[in-house]
Amino acid sequence: MDVARISREDWRSVARRLVLFALLVFGITAHAVGLSISLRQFESGPPVRPTTYVARFTEIAAAEGRPYRDFPVEYPPVSLGAIELVAGTNGNQTGANLVWFMVLCDLVTVAALAFGWGRRAAVFYLVLTVPLLGFLLTTVDLISVALAVGAVALMVRGRERLGGVAFAAAILAKVWPLALLPVMVLQRKRRALVWSVATLTLGTLVWVWWGGPSGPLQVATQRHTPGWEYESLVGSLLWALGRGGFVTINDSTRLGVAPGWAKALLLGVAVAGIVAVWYRASRREPREVGLPAVAAVSILMLSAPLLSPPYMIWLAPWAAIACTERTGYVRWLLAALMLVSGLLVVAYSSALAGVALWSVKALLLLRNALLAAVPAVYLVERRIAPPEGSAGVETRLKISPSASS
Repeated sequence: MDVARISREDWRSVARRLVLFALLVFGITAHAVGLSISLRQFESGPPVRPTTYVARFTEIAAAEGRPYRDFPVEYPPVSLGAIELVAGTNGNQTGANLVWFMVLCDLVTVAALAFGWGRRAAVFYLVLTVPLLGFLLTTVDLISVALAVGAVALMVRGRERLGGVAFAAAILAKVWPLALLPVMVLQRKRRALVWSVATLTLGTLVWVWWGGPSGPLQVATQRHTPGWEYESLVGSLLWALGRGGFVTINDSTRLGVAPGWAKALLLGVAVAGIVAVWYRASRREPREVGLPAVAAVSILMLSAPLLSPPYMIWLAPWAAIACTERTGYVRWLLAALMLVSGLLVVAYSSALAGVALWSVKALLLLRNALLAAVPAVYLVERRIAPPEGSAGVETRLKISPSASS
């Protein structure tokens, strides 16, 4: 009799909790397996190949002299500091140290998502990053992700000073969080904006004083590497059309010619697109963080002459937040983007990649098309369809300006 009295809405609530728990178990298990595989790769595997990120990290740490001034470095100072921290006597030791450090950054990201947007956002992040586990723990990109997500979470919770400083640190780890700077204006976090700009200015001045004025330019141009990286928007189109041959320069596979005017044009388009995204976000109710953040960073990625697989990590936490703010096609679009990104890396390492080259090209074009679809969908859609239930209401309250006192 008591079971019969349970309403349909109560059954739905129980079902949602069970699904969320199942997703949590799946995400934790997958990340634990990814950690085990990554550690085994370095602790008992063959020597690290010289073309990997880990080999480059070891090379940077072992180089004599002052970075930027005495030898070129493509990583900003915060990431450089992390590279120096995890560096070992050889690539395998560096790789093992790096994996543990990235696990810490991954946990910080999960905690920040739970702190700022609730447990559902943290669970969605764990699931969305499963296709990215092939490289999630073997690059330094999680540093900027942890700092950026932690910064915005702190702002959302009203800790603007610490959030602003953390956001500046995120930009000094990787440049991409600049595309999220309007979040502070959108959320009316003026104090956070002031602290972020002041800290970023001071940090950049110290960087230039210590490493020389060429440091930021080395980072912006990846050590002055010419051409288009074959995974970038322009590079993927050139590769699909059979234009230009591959050349490996500074650990990057490039093709074609990337003149200064073309890069400047793409940068201008990117700035205009990012401004349009955040302007639309400021004019819509309820206020969102997730989907406009994914859209803004996607535009930045598509405009760059370099677009490597680890860059997809930048999108994962904001996609998780978007999944708490939206239902329906937005969730499917973001999940498809993450899945195709993971499949693309699998295709690169497959023994059939050289034979079925057309399939790799198709996956790459599909990945870039999905990247372009996110800002396109956000800019052309007419209304927001928030998720049903109280969780969606709680999420919207957390990101509203009135919740930041």
